[in-house]
Amino acid sequence: MQRYFGQIEALDDIGEVLMYSRNMCNSKGILRQSYHFTPIFDEPNSMNTVVYSDGFSSEWLELYDQSDFRLSDPIPARTMEYGRLLTWKEAMAYAPNSPENEAYFAAMREHGLEHGFGIPLYGPRGRNSYASFDFGRAISADDNASLGMIRSLSQAGHQRICVLIDEATSGPELSERETEVMGWIARGKSMSTIATILELSPDTVKTYAKRIYAKLGASDRVGATVKALKLGLVHA
Repeated sequence: MQRYFGQIEALDDIGEVLMYSRNMCNSKGILRQSYHFTPIFDEPNSMNTVVYSDGFSSEWLELYDQSDFRLSDPIPARTMEYGRLLTWKEAMAYAPNSPENEAYFAAMREHGLEHGFGIPLYGPRGRNSYASFDFGRAISADDNASLGMIRSLSQAGHQRICVLIDEATSGPELSERETEVMGWIARGKSMSTIATILELSPDTVKTYAKRIYAKLGASDRVGATVKALKLGLVHA
């Protein structure tokens, strides 16, 4: 396990940390996972939270991008309150549910999201986050070793991301157009959608995105968004 921690500590890009953690969790049988980087003092299901996900259907991600729908998800907050691994089914029964909560749970079942679990992640100065994972089946006693590794890797990855963000002591300057593009990237919009909104060609938007990533020292939209939010370059 120490070898894996050392590899995480050697990574200098947020996107690389996320990819390494994803690949290691996938090697343990995880079919889908998400990481919710939450601004300090905010809620893990707020629209200000940057969500990195892998393995979820495009239909589900489109639903989760809707503010009313995401705000009706109580599972991240309940997991953070519980303070340790909590299955989705346990989270559903953890507290009384509103009609909005019940509608959210029904949508989860419709999309085959029943057997997953959430993990609270803790960072410096209250920079805590939430992560979820799903084997696509119920957890059994045979999964204990894999669960321990998943929890440890996720915690180490989160702490590394916090360190990388804190190392960005001064932010680059974005042009007015780059700021517009970064703002829409932070809202989860695709390059083609941004092109339509800003009345630009998709290739032009991709060029702006490459410039932004280079300025922020990021390799993907998640890393760029996290850094841009931290530096105050965009406000979700």
